[in-house]
Amino acid sequence: MSMQRLMVMADFPTGFSTKLQDFYKRLYFPTELKSVKNSLNVRPWDDVLLVSVLKGQNVTGVRKDKGKKDFLVEQISVVLLRTELLQRQHRYKELCRYLRVVETDNPLLFHQVQDLIPFFTCMMGDLPFALGSLLPTVNAPASRFTPQLFLFYLLVFQTATAPKVVVLQSSELSFDKVWEPIKDAVPLTWVTLVRFALRVHRCCPAVYADPQCWASLINVANTPKALQRPSPKFLLEAMGFVSSTLQDEYGSNIQIPRFFMEEYPDQAVLLLVTGALCLRILDAPLNPAFLVLNAFKENVWALGWLWSTLSSSPERFNSFLLEFSEETENITGLSSHHWFHLRIDQPDS
Repeated sequence: MSMQRLMVMADFPTGFSTKLQDFYKRLYFPTELKSVKNSLNVRPWDDVLLVSVLKGQNVTGVRKDKGKKDFLVEQISVVLLRTELLQRQHRYKELCRYLRVVETDNPLLFHQVQDLIPFFTCMMGDLPFALGSLLPTVNAPASRFTPQLFLFYLLVFQTATAPKVVVLQSSELSFDKVWEPIKDAVPLTWVTLVRFALRVHRCCPAVYADPQCWASLINVANTPKALQRPSPKFLLEAMGFVSSTLQDEYGSNIQIPRFFMEEYPDQAVLLLVTGALCLRILDAPLNPAFLVLNAFKENVWALGWLWSTLSSSPERFNSFLLEFSEETENITGLSSHHWFHLRIDQPDS
């Protein structure tokens, strides 16, 4: 969309509005769409209802005027132009308010724009609220993630940086732009990132299946990188606790009990992630697995814990060993035997 069209959008000259309205008067509208026809007046930016929505004074998009209800309904082309202009003006808070209440004539395209509300919230500097808006209890935008989009948001939350772009759908969010610090934003804690990633893995099949997403999650859980190997007693007890926690809460807002993190807090979080990976391996082949397992290189004791946990399902574990051995030999030309000798009751080597 050209800047010239944006300027037209900013001022809405009377002649432009009149011509647009005359055009729609000539169109045939079914009875159920008469309300859309009646709302096709292109509102100027100082329209009372629009202003009240942008300022947060009206959260419904409905206003009573002389006994009649005025609904904030606009053509999708108008919605897209407003979305573009508000981004260029860095008016992200107003944009989010507008997108939450406006109604339009193209729900499919509009939902793609609404899925950007978490990104616009990030650009406001409120990363915790943005994270929550990705994972509401109903119709979560995160459930429609691609693996790349998951990695995109993970990096935004981890670094409090983002590309300065004007976008109209989530597929336009990418890594190949210049990333800059977000004003007033603070990176989320690594425990918060782990909980976020686990919830996304659970609600989004595309992310759950993707090895790169698992490798990135493990890398987050490896922070700080080299962790002290916990005692064999703790590792054994963690097997049962992690399994029950993931079965009970996986996909909800996972809470990690304080008692589990008292002695080895960082290691406990890494084991929670490792336990989730175990469930993934038991579900279906993981290819390429080398990418994922290599993420444990700083904490090979956790890899030993993974083998011990997987061995409780001998048939699937043996299948995984065969799959990984073939993959490793194809990639490196070397045997994968040294990957599998670790157990939780053995020291690292």
